[in-house]
Amino acid sequence: MDNEGPGSAPRGGLPAVDRLLDELIELRVPADTSQIPLVRMLAQAVVVRADYGLDAIADAKMAVDEACAQLVELADLGATMTCRFLVAPEGVHLTVETQSRHTQPPSDRSFGWHVLTTLAHSVRARCVPVPGDTLNTLSIDLDLGAGTATG
Repeated sequence: MDNEGPGSAPRGGLPAVDRLLDELIELRVPADTSQIPLVRMLAQAVVVRADYGLDAIADAKMAVDEACAQLVELADLGATMTCRFLVAPEGVHLTVETQSRHTQPPSDRSFGWHVLTTLAHSVRARCVPVPGDTLNTLSIDLDLGAGTATG
């Protein structure tokens, strides 16, 4: 029987928890509102696996929803939305990005931005020109903090 729960030693000799350290999970979907539930489900799986409590899981899902919704609203037609979850000892970090002709990141004065800053430990938005193109890469970075087994 394979028991690879936290603290157990799998065949490689390192505890199973060490496999979570600095793990990167990436999902690319069309930048469309119909894809946000898929990203939310992945976010839930990632934070559950990182041992977040029930309240922190709900907060992470809402934060991911809002970050995706803000970028989908600004994305060019046919653009892709890329979501990267980095699981590290200090917590889960999420970057959501898409391509857009907009020259500014999502507004930090919107209600949605207030929601993000309430749900995540830190939030940052960027707009970076794509070299040799009229498009920009818009991104939102969220630090969701470390999970706890309480909730």
